[in-house]
Amino acid sequence: MGAALFERGREGFLDGTIDFDTDTIKAALLRLTTADVGIKAITGATNATPIVITATAHGFANGDLVLIGKVGGNQAANGIFKVANQAANTFELTDPITGGNVVGSGAYTTGGYAVCLGPSAAGDHWEDFDAAVVGTPVTLAGKTVASGVADANDVTFVAVPAGAEVEAIALYEDTGVGSTSRMVMINNGYHVVTCAAVAAGSATTIAVERLAAGIPNGATIAFSNGQLATLTALANAGDRTLTVSALSGSVTAGSRASAPATGSGFPFTPNGNDVLNTWDAGANRIFKL
Repeated sequence: MGAALFERGREGFLDGTIDFDTDTIKAALLRLTTADVGIKAITGATNATPIVITATAHGFANGDLVLIGKVGGNQAANGIFKVANQAANTFELTDPITGGNVVGSGAYTTGGYAVCLGPSAAGDHWEDFDAAVVGTPVTLAGKTVASGVADANDVTFVAVPAGAEVEAIALYEDTGVGSTSRMVMINNGYHVVTCAAVAAGSATTIAVERLAAGIPNGATIAFSNGQLATLTALANAGDRTLTVSALSGSVTAGSRASAPATGSGFPFTPNGNDVLNTWDAGANRIFKL
C-alpha cells in the first residue's frame, strides 16, 4: 500500500517532536465518508483545467496537501494534490511537485471525500479526524526504524462495529490529548504513480517511477494531464513500466495518477468481528521518510 504522511507528522520527525520507536503511536480505522475538521465531502469536481473541487465549508488553506478519493466520473480528481485559490466552498487542484494545474478526465458524477494532510490546522491533530474513527484505536507494538523505514507488529482491531465501508487506516502520536496528538500517516489503499517519460498516443507501455505497490490487471487510472490508462497486465511493486490498452492521447512526463494497490484490503465493510491489519512486507513497510 502507499502511505501518505501528514505535513505536521513529517515536521515532527524532522524537529524531534515525534520519536516513532519510543512514543505512543496508535493506529485507527477511518470511515472517510464521515465529516470532521480534516475530512470533507465532495459534491463537485469540474472537468476543466484546473479541476475545481466543491466541498462545502472545507476550511482548507492554500498550500495544503489534500488526499482525494471516491470521486466518480472525473477520475483525475482522485489522488494527492496541493490546494490553490481556495474559497469558502471550493478549491483548485495543482500538482504538488510541478505546481501545474490538474486536468479533468471526465464529467463528475457523484461522491468523493477530501482529507487535509496539512500543514494548516485543518489537518494536523487527532481531534480533526476522530469523528471518523471506527472501533477502538490500537497502540503499535514492536516498532522499529531502519534506513528511514518505519515498521511495527501487525495490529488487530477487536470487534469492529458493523456498518458502512471503512476506507483507510491512519497513525497518530497519542499524547493523551486530541489537540496535541499529531497525525502521522494515512493509507486508503491507493498509491501515487508518476509517469517517467512521455507516452505517446496509441502507446501500450508507460514508463513510470518505481512503483511503491502493485496495481491489479484491468485497473483504470487517470493521470493529472487528463489521460486515462487501463492496465492489461498486473504491475508489481518495484516495476518501472505499465502495460496498458492503446492510449487515446499522450501522457506527459511528470503526470501523476492515483492507483489501487493490489491486495490492500481497503475499502472493506466490517461485520462486527475482529479485523487484522497486516503491514506491507515490501521495502517501505508502514512508511518511508
